[in-house]
Amino acid sequence: MKYRPEIDGLRALAVVPVVFYHAGFSAFSGGFVGVDVFFVISGYLITTIIADEISQDRFSLVRFYERRARRILPVLITVILTTLPFAWFWMMPRDLETYTYSILAVLTFTSNFFFFSETGYFETNAALQPLLHTWSLAVEEQFYIFFPLLMMLLGRRSPWFVFSGLALVSLIFAEGMLRVNPAHAFFLLPTRAWELLIGSMAAIWLRQGGALPSLSLWMRDLLSVLGLVLIVYGIVVYDDATRFPGLSAVPPTLGTVLLILFAQPKGLVQRVLAFQPLVWIGLISYGTYLWHQPVFALYHHRFGSVAFDSHVLLLIALSFALAFASYHLVEQPFRKTLGLRAVVRSLLASGAVAAGLAVALFLRVDGHPESVPSYAWAIENADADLIRYVEREDVFLPCKDGGYADVDGVQTCDFGDENAPRDLVLWGDSLALALHSGMQRVAGENKRGGIAFLANGCPPVFGLSNTQMASCDGRTHDAVLTAIEALADVKDVVITGNLQAAMTARNVEIEGRAASSDAVHRGLSEAVERLRAKGIRVVLLEQGPVFDEDVSDYLLQNLRRGAVEPLTLSVGDYGDFVAPLRRLTDLPDDYIDVEEVFCDDATCSSVDDTGALMIYNRNHVTRIGSEKVARHLFEKAGL
Repeated sequence: MKYRPEIDGLRALAVVPVVFYHAGFSAFSGGFVGVDVFFVISGYLITTIIADEISQDRFSLVRFYERRARRILPVLITVILTTLPFAWFWMMPRDLETYTYSILAVLTFTSNFFFFSETGYFETNAALQPLLHTWSLAVEEQFYIFFPLLMMLLGRRSPWFVFSGLALVSLIFAEGMLRVNPAHAFFLLPTRAWELLIGSMAAIWLRQGGALPSLSLWMRDLLSVLGLVLIVYGIVVYDDATRFPGLSAVPPTLGTVLLILFAQPKGLVQRVLAFQPLVWIGLISYGTYLWHQPVFALYHHRFGSVAFDSHVLLLIALSFALAFASYHLVEQPFRKTLGLRAVVRSLLASGAVAAGLAVALFLRVDGHPESVPSYAWAIENADADLIRYVEREDVFLPCKDGGYADVDGVQTCDFGDENAPRDLVLWGDSLALALHSGMQRVAGENKRGGIAFLANGCPPVFGLSNTQMASCDGRTHDAVLTAIEALADVKDVVITGNLQAAMTARNVEIEGRAASSDAVHRGLSEAVERLRAKGIRVVLLEQGPVFDEDVSDYLLQNLRRGAVEPLTLSVGDYGDFVAPLRRLTDLPDDYIDVEEVFCDDATCSSVDDTGALMIYNRNHVTRIGSEKVARHLFEKAGL
């Protein structure tokens, strides 16, 4: 295959936005599309190589997988082995345990499944996953299990129609899955295969004399510029709220195809992409991609987000330096110098060491968490409550099943005065579960008895479904409301939950449509009307502040470098956040805002006046916060 320097320049155009996106630069809000550019390039290069060898009757599956192993595994295992000691010393037990699982998933090229089940790519805590980015490697390697076999089956026949048909099916499936399960659409092969396949189609098109050879140089330049614009458009216009991949991935991937097809020698864009510094970055792009995420994540764990923001340019430089070193010391020797036997022995041995260390660390963390250095330091230097919330130990008051509703994913339990009538209901999602401990104490003090209906991950809106949770579908809260209506003594129902997410989240649908404030208003309105028809008073309790990162992690990480300032929001920012929620005030009998619980005249804080945690992750109240909110609720609503 003839070397094309502009392809390495295109790799640079892919990796730099990914790095700067993960570094938090707002100008690269859509930098994640760099991964899609990589997919197209990979499909193009691999198809070209396989097609060339098939046409010469010298293609071998064994040689193909040998090349893949030489290309992918050496640096990947080097990154894992290098970062393991830092993870041991810098991560807390809960995070370290997840990290050890992810290592095993990476080594078996199933990390896309692991992170699909564990987290979302756009979630805040994703920044703390050192190996999150390896999901894309897993997608590629899963693709290349089947793709060479398909090429062999097709032989010298044109695969154009087969590839185009498969790509179209994959794209349609991806767009459909965005409505059903966005995480599936993002992480898994069936919804990503089309991106690799259009790269394959570009390769076949060029091999068959395509790319419209009769086009003039200026027309090729124009199409190349268009391709560049489409990629840059995705990088600067898209953000975490963009419905992605699906049709939104078409501009950057189509732009990549245009560059592959038309950025030919002597053209303007080809000369730009073949600019030597860009080519150099492209040559080390694989290493840069692998190194940057663990460098960023582990620094976050040890020094916190404030220090990260201050030193982010140095961390980017470190990532490139590590990539440069690994390119010359690891990638090149394994690809060009070492014999097959040495490669196999080295990869098997180093892979076994990495897997063995991951298992050993997991067993150590699981059995003796106090031996983890960061945890030992925390025990000596941090408040016990802070450690408990960092490790998610005894966070919620358990909701023992009261048998009030047989609904999948819904917990029901009694709270308050055991001897009082069950005339008060708490209905909501995990925000209500966090409030449960405060309701238990305050309701008991006020001689009120209650029943909680708690659906984790499922805000209390009629017709709402969480596409990432099978237990939260459009029927969940209808069943809950039916159960509440069947209770004889109920006088007051308190509704609370993450209604802001119900209005905006990508994984939420209401009555089969995308989340919106109007849909939430309609869904709550129906619930309120049904409750009022039973003579029940409805109280809607506003949710509290949502912070940009995990509060307890933030405090502990920054405590380790001597900084103890809590996370805060300005009152203005909080007002902007709750403004859509306060448009619901016309629905219930009482709408209780919680601004005075968390805010003074200027700021809303994650801790109270004594420094005690009020919120422990981004938006869930602690037991202290729960009691303060519950007292506020009882006072303002006259419960």
